[in-house]
Amino acid sequence: MILTCTGLYLLRNQLVNLLNLNDTNENICTNDDSIQSEILSTNNNTLTEQTPIAIRDFSSQYGSNRSDSYVVSNICSHAEIYPLYGDSTHALVFRTYGPWWINMPSYKETIKNFIRWENNFTSRDFIDIEYKDFVYECISLNIYETYNPGTLEVVYVGKEDEYGNVTWHRIWSFPQPFSIILCDNEEIFIENGRQTIDDLFPDHINTDSIVPSLRLNTDNRQKSKFHTHHTNPPAARLPRIVKIPLKDKFTFPTRLIRLEFDHSTANYYSEIDTVILSGKISPTNSIVIEDTQHIPSSTTIIQENESDEKNYSANLTKLPFDILFIICSYLDLRSLVRLSSTCHLLHRQCLDSLQFQSLNLQPYWNGITNYSIENFFRYHCIQTRYLSLAWTKSIQCSSFNQLLNICSNNLVQLNLACCQYLTGQYIKIIVNYCPNIEVLNLENCFSLNNLDFIPLKYLNHIRILNVYRTKIDYRTLLPFIDNNKKYLENINLGSCQNLNDPIGILKLLFARCSNLRSIDLWRTCGLTQNGFLSVIGLPFDIGEEKRRILNLSKDEQEELALIYSSVNMPIEINTIMHIKYLSEVDLGWTDPPPGFIKSFVQQIGHSLIKLFLTACRRVNNEDILAVSEHCLQLRQLDLLGSSIIVETSIESILTRCLYLEFLDLSFCDKISNETLSIWICQYKNCFKRSYSPMMNDDIYTEFT
Repeated sequence: MILTCTGLYLLRNQLVNLLNLNDTNENICTNDDSIQSEILSTNNNTLTEQTPIAIRDFSSQYGSNRSDSYVVSNICSHAEIYPLYGDSTHALVFRTYGPWWINMPSYKETIKNFIRWENNFTSRDFIDIEYKDFVYECISLNIYETYNPGTLEVVYVGKEDEYGNVTWHRIWSFPQPFSIILCDNEEIFIENGRQTIDDLFPDHINTDSIVPSLRLNTDNRQKSKFHTHHTNPPAARLPRIVKIPLKDKFTFPTRLIRLEFDHSTANYYSEIDTVILSGKISPTNSIVIEDTQHIPSSTTIIQENESDEKNYSANLTKLPFDILFIICSYLDLRSLVRLSSTCHLLHRQCLDSLQFQSLNLQPYWNGITNYSIENFFRYHCIQTRYLSLAWTKSIQCSSFNQLLNICSNNLVQLNLACCQYLTGQYIKIIVNYCPNIEVLNLENCFSLNNLDFIPLKYLNHIRILNVYRTKIDYRTLLPFIDNNKKYLENINLGSCQNLNDPIGILKLLFARCSNLRSIDLWRTCGLTQNGFLSVIGLPFDIGEEKRRILNLSKDEQEELALIYSSVNMPIEINTIMHIKYLSEVDLGWTDPPPGFIKSFVQQIGHSLIKLFLTACRRVNNEDILAVSEHCLQLRQLDLLGSSIIVETSIESILTRCLYLEFLDLSFCDKISNETLSIWICQYKNCFKRSYSPMMNDDIYTEFT
């Protein structure tokens, strides 16, 4: 029995270390079982506060790559907004917020096949921050939240080796204790992470009048549809500093911080001014000596495993195979691996290839290594159909090749979001090994150049393509659309600013893809007024279209002419009424001309449930009236910055679009606050309205 238990213990250790899924790799303690470090240095006890000097990686941003507004690099400075509170272009802002994006059909379609429950992972965005100097004794991390606070989910610190390789260690996660510093320098300790009215308001404030305003824009029905640790938004809309304690949390010098956020319950875009790292700077002549990790005694191990073996043998192992298989399918990956090490029967059951048909490795992004792929996953993924490697770091091409070679023809979904190690060779591997792939996510893979994407044009079963914030261009997209025109349903071209021929791409989409269900053109560059008119059958200037192509280089003109010929590019489109299923459209920051939206919804408005016209300042009242008449199924409408739209037009939307659940009227100058207050009481919608940064003399006056 002792030999059996010892063998099981060794097997468990091998699996846990192989997959890098053990808790100690993510949570570093300073007790007896932690890594002990001794720092020998010259005397330097000065406490220093550092601002970020660079952003190494991030998942999304509201702003454009060619702008300084709403971009992640805005935190690389001292506090510029705090203690003001409001919507500022100088803040870090992520792309989405709240439950509205993740409850749309296009998003649900991308996650429905990842059925294994990973309830500990709820992060939706991240940012990797670099500071100038190594800090060897960290005191705290201060996040300056200046709009819709309360979305921080996890904090990691990075440990660099002599070659610059980074391992990330989780040192805080919500709802572990933290502090809130208000703009009057009052520091409030939040012990369980869950804020209440009493946490932020003194006794003299009447909280009865506060509660309705706090819940004004919170859609609890929407929030009930997904899992989150942030079950309630923060108790006040106040500027604040979130202070994460770092003292004694880790024992190595660091200059890298990673923040992950869950903004799925935020009422509006969360904005961050800066992130200050406080601690003692590591001297240049410091030496770090690491001891080996303390290992528990073998006696304790044997006793623990012997008890577990008896427990399992008396219960789980006597269940029928199919029942036990279903039970195992409800475990997250970490629990599945742990259970596999308890006995031989459960080892076979847990590591059966059928358990890996759906494999979401995003929650374990910092533990997925070349070694784990080559020595574990490639032996168990022979039946994998749905695979996510999103957010993973530095997977070598040889390991990637082995994994996809095993998955091969079975693979129909692949998520590689934010994988900056990708090159053109990886794209070739995908195309060569996975010809049946239907769902491909390459969002924010900004390291790929435009030519790296070209092999994608040979895929011909794609239903969903996400290339948000990449350098993909017409060389790939035009033949790709033509090859996948029968199947393509959802396409995200948001923030793609190197398309070079966005009009041709949009024209081919609308002319050929009759099954199109969602299209995201957020901040897509190069969409001209004439081009907009040409894609929906309105009169346009053919001469201007020719001049647009002549503005390209000679080589690009010749290449484009060949591609146009090969895909039989239509000269003009008479109608788009053949697109019967289009339900989600995001035209944010593309500014279509007056009349475009009217004609657009007259043709396909019957199926629309989402229409985002963010900062489309030429959209007029006739367009909005047409929306109210033809988009009766509409659930989400964003009109931010529409300064010419009047209240009667919005009233028609509210009275006719009975399913409307989201309406953004931020910076709509002709919509008064008084009228909005009446609508809030009269209708059951979630109204959104941001405002410029402001400061009150009394931080509680907003609620009195």
